[in-house]
Amino acid sequence: MTIIYEILKESWQIYLDVAVYMLFGFFVAGILYVFFKPDKIKQYLGTGKIRPVILSALFGIPIPLCSCGVVPVAAGLKKQGANNGAALSFMIATPESGVDSIAVSWAMLDPIMTVMRPVSAFITAIATGIAQNYFGMDEIPGKTPPLKDKGG
Repeated sequence: MTIIYEILKESWQIYLDVAVYMLFGFFVAGILYVFFKPDKIKQYLGTGKIRPVILSALFGIPIPLCSCGVVPVAAGLKKQGANNGAALSFMIATPESGVDSIAVSWAMLDPIMTVMRPVSAFITAIATGIAQNYFGMDEIPGKTPPLKDKGG
């Protein structure tokens, strides 16, 4: 019984550690929602298969979000009209190239690896986003899309 208690206790501690980053991610998602209108997000990140992926990867590089905090922001971008590849590209580029991860790379690795890490994250994000846009599914199988209100 004590092993179950220890697992629950450690799980709760991990949850508490991650909660701050999740809240920061929700905060950034809210800022994006307020300052970037859905029609602009849809214009730049919603149409096309390659350009939105590159733009979202470039947009995600300077934002200091961890892998926990990037999820609500990417969901917000998706909700505002970004296509699947752009949202996926943002989710990959942002945590790998944030200021905090670069600082950790500098401390633990050499300067060459510190430069190569964000470059490889950018290339990986673009490749994955483009692959998603060309080969991925737009809809979840078995799920019907929501009905559009015709206003009548």
